[in-house]
Amino acid sequence: MTGLVVLTCASGKQCASLIPLLYDNKPDLRLRLIVHSQKSLERLQNQWPKAEVLRIDLAQPDDCTRVLKDASTLYYVGPPFQPPEAVYGANMVNAAVFESKRPGSQFSHFVLSSVLHPCISKLLNHDRKRLIEEHLIESGLPYTILQPSHFADNAIDRLVSQKEADHPVFTGMHDPNVAFSFTCVKDHAEVSAKVIREREKHFYATYQLASTLPMKYTEYIQSVGAVMGKTFEVRQLPHEEAVRIYCKLIFGQEKDHLDQARIDGPERLLMYYNGRGLAGNPAVLEWLLGRPGTTPAQLAKLKLERLSQSSA
Repeated sequence: MTGLVVLTCASGKQCASLIPLLYDNKPDLRLRLIVHSQKSLERLQNQWPKAEVLRIDLAQPDDCTRVLKDASTLYYVGPPFQPPEAVYGANMVNAAVFESKRPGSQFSHFVLSSVLHPCISKLLNHDRKRLIEEHLIESGLPYTILQPSHFADNAIDRLVSQKEADHPVFTGMHDPNVAFSFTCVKDHAEVSAKVIREREKHFYATYQLASTLPMKYTEYIQSVGAVMGKTFEVRQLPHEEAVRIYCKLIFGQEKDHLDQARIDGPERLLMYYNGRGLAGNPAVLEWLLGRPGTTPAQLAKLKLERLSQSSA
């Protein structure tokens, strides 16, 4: 493919794995990276000097329209757990429609990174993405919707960091006996790059992108421990403490400094995860990649190998 590819939330974990797969891929493929903060802008400008990096406010329709000027593809990742997330997504869909109708426009593909089972209305972060999917499908734009599950990478560093510990402990924020189908960020990035490169082949498709069949968090932790030669003690935080820590991780602020509208998302998610996980099937991801999805144990092995190489 050729043209200008725009990636939103470019400083996040999804784009951190995707950008290297597209950067310098072809001389006629250009990247425009969209960020929210000045700190992220400066970091990405240093890291990816051949890419254009812009700072915008997704709440401003004019900003959304401006960043899509001359674009051929938009890879949209929304900021997680934000109450106006559906508005941000709608703004980008509307901007893409506007760009597609501009004389001489090259715009031809809206790729949405959504979430597995957006129909789960009890999860606010899922339900907001459902609204974005609906708006995109009804826009008339050629689209591809990617639906990753709970990312295996979210907990892997906490486990691998204890490779020298005599008594490693994993403290879970929800019931570790609840099963999830995990998605590896690396797998998701490879599918995303494939969809962007192949473009028309994936128009009007919705892909469920789980890397594994459902497995309990305890199985996840034990499989990673086996790679490390460790046996982890597994503990669970009380719900209120878990919400406090989760809010700090997501928003960078203590729960006491947040309004309830922002707390609602993490609070409901952790409550849901205490009773239900996310179950998906890896067959679609395997078909797209031509290989099985990456398991938590394989991901841990990759992380350990990189740590060994960096310390050598």
